[in-house]
Amino acid sequence: MTSLNTIVRASIAAVNKKSLDGRDVVDRMPDAADVQLGSGAGYGKADIAFKDKRTLSASTSENIDLAGSLSDAFGQTITAAKVKAILIENPEASTSNLSVGGAASNTFVGPFADATDTIVLKPGDRFVAVSRTGWTVTAGTGDILEVANGAGGSVDYDIELIMASA
Repeated sequence: MTSLNTIVRASIAAVNKKSLDGRDVVDRMPDAADVQLGSGAGYGKADIAFKDKRTLSASTSENIDLAGSLSDAFGQTITAAKVKAILIENPEASTSNLSVGGAASNTFVGPFADATDTIVLKPGDRFVAVSRTGWTVTAGTGDILEVANGAGGSVDYDIELIMASA
């Protein structure tokens, strides 16, 4: 039996400082709290982890099937019912933009407003989204997350998914 405990860190911390009349005025924006997901299925829980470095040639795309074609670190086929967290990173050294979302059919809508929405990741960009409730994956009709590469060159991007089987 496996267990999965997850911490998602997606926050911004900043210190804005200005010198005025011989003293510094400081405005601090503290980190947001981590999102913790326990092991299992249901609200605030996850039991599937997927991580990969994937390569896309220039002007190509791939459909990531969240229900039945990916394998986890233990060689088990992944069949997700909910996606709890997504991280996709286009490396700094990339020469292309990546587009995430908007598959032609069987689109996983997830955090997007509708099936045609996409997010563009320029070189060095990272997209992180988390939901304690999770976004529904529907096998055969709503399980494809598309990642498309622009025309700039081949890209080795990182993807991490935390999911629940029910």
